[in-house]
Formats: sequence, C-alpha cells, structure tokens
Amino acid sequence: MKAAIFLDKNKIEIQDRKVPVPKAGEVLIRTGLCGICGTDVHIYNGELCVAKPPVTLGHEISGDIDTIGQGVKGFTAGDRVAVNPLLTCGQCEFCRRGLMNLCEDPVVIGYIHHGGFANYLVAPATHLHLLPKTLSHETGILVETLACVLNGYDRLRLQGGHSALILGAGTVGLLWNQLLKKSPLTQVLQTEKVLFRRNKAKALGADAVFDANDPELSKRIFERCPEGVDYIIDATGDAAAVEQAIPWVRKGGTFMIFGVCNEKETIRISPFEIYQRQMTIIASKMPPQTLDRAAKILAFGHIEVDEIVSSVLPLRDIESGFQRFIHGKGKDIKIAIDPWA
Repeated sequence: MKAAIFLDKNKIEIQDRKVPVPKAGEVLIRTGLCGICGTDVHIYNGELCVAKPPVTLGHEISGDIDTIGQGVKGFTAGDRVAVNPLLTCGQCEFCRRGLMNLCEDPVVIGYIHHGGFANYLVAPATHLHLLPKTLSHETGILVETLACVLNGYDRLRLQGGHSALILGAGTVGLLWNQLLKKSPLTQVLQTEKVLFRRNKAKALGADAVFDANDPELSKRIFERCPEGVDYIIDATGDAAAVEQAIPWVRKGGTFMIFGVCNEKETIRISPFEIYQRQMTIIASKMPPQTLDRAAKILAFGHIEVDEIVSSVLPLRDIESGFQRFIHGKGKDIKIAIDPWA
C-alpha cells in the first residue's frame, strides 16, 4: 500500500508499506478520505512536536471496514466508519472521571499510531463510529472536528435570547456558525480576514460578518451589540485576536478559547476587568465522547458539507495540500486527501 510517512520537519515521503494486519479488538480500515487539519500542518512545519516519526499523519478519517480482528463485535466488512483518533489510558484520574480528552497518557492515531494519509490503517473497534453507507466520505471527515465543536458547544451552556460572536471562518468557524444558527440566539456574528471565507460565513447564516482587519472592528461590534456580546468563541488560534476580542464580552458573558494558539504566545489581560464584568473564560480541548452525536448531526444533513470541504487531492500531492492550507485561504476551506486517486 501507499502511505505518506512523516520523517522530519518539512519532510514527508510516499512509501510502499505492507498492509497492516488487525490484532484482536482491531479492524483494518480502507481509507476513503482523510482531512488535512491545522495540527498536521503545524507538525509538518516543526511548530508542534507531538508526533513520533516515522509515522503516517492524518486523524480526520472516514473509511470502510476491510477486515475485522478477533473478538470484534458490532461491525461487519463494508461498514462505513469515522475514527475517534484519541486513544486514552483509561486508568488516570481524568479518564475515570469521564474526561478522556484530558487523559494524562494519550496516544493519538495520526500522531503516534499510523493515521489516515494511507490506503489502509488499523484502529481499535472501540474507537469507530458507524456512518450510514449513503454518507459521503467528504461528510465523514468532518465527524471528528464537529465532535470537538460539540464539546465546546456543551461547555458554553447557551441561553436563548443572547448574542454570539465567532472569531474566524475556517472549517471550525463555519461548523460553529451552523450549530449556533440553529440555537435560539438573537444574533450570530463572525469575523474573518479573508473575503472568500467571509462570504461563506454570510451564506451559511451569520447575521453579520466583519473584516477582522478593519481598524474600526471594535466600533462595528458595539454597533451591533451596544452592551457587548454574550458569548465569544475564538476559532482562529491567534493570540492577538483573543486579546483584541476580550473587551467585547458583555457583563456576565463568556469567552471561549477554542482555537489552538502557539504555546509560547501570551496575551495581556486585566484581572480587575474580568472581576468587574463577572466574565467567564473557558476552554475546550479535543472530543471527549461526542463523536456519535456529531455523526448523527451530519447524517441528518444539519451541516452543509459542500460549503466546507472544498478540495480533494491525491496522496502524492499531500505536501502541496499543506502549502494550500497555509497560503490558499482565499479559495480553500477544508482540503481532503484521497489515497486512492
């Protein structure tokens, strides 16, 4: 089989590998598509050191079951599945409390175990989520990301009649857009630097979309929400955007850190202002146990997938796909890799 093996910073090689054999409790998956995530790009660029090369990257996986290992029940060959890439220890305090996304000894498919940028991969049956066979692989690759968004959505504890602002209109921002527009909020606002993505956000239902580069952006926000915004969700992973937006939170409001900022970046914040406005600052990390719900939401057609999955590239073009992720924001949202093309 063909696999894109991450070897070192800025170095991926398409190699011929033996098709893996599933062990007891595992299944062999024929990859349909695998999405390129920002984390993959950060690993490739050397900005994140969470992978252990040589390894096949790719954790936004949709595929079909090829072979079932000993002892696996509830699945048959040909089943369409999405993969939960987070393998947890099950023994630490956080796992015992049901907070698997905070596991102290996690192993991630696509970081440590071989992932989806290959013809085949193996995964534990416990980490597979059945999809309707009629569901496209383009839809399937969004299950993991939507599950992450659902975790954040749950943590917001939304109240009807309030306002929300999403920072950023990439894949994550547009998924937030569609979830929030189906909630009983008075208005959903969004900011984005790139015109192409602002147009997507508006088409998907945001009540107003602002240019994040506008020098009068704060003025525009307060024109829509004179007392500030009840819920602000950062989907940019940009510390400067977070710092800029915190003053926009209404008294009693909530700011969610959702995008993954560079670990070395910091922001300036006034503890007195947080106290004075009784502001809540929360975060959301990875999907805990929300993949089944994400799969159901997608299966029922509540997410406009065609507006998000914009390009499908062959495996040989994976490095080109990483460059498009960085430099092609004016024409791409989610880029997927087809290892069979």
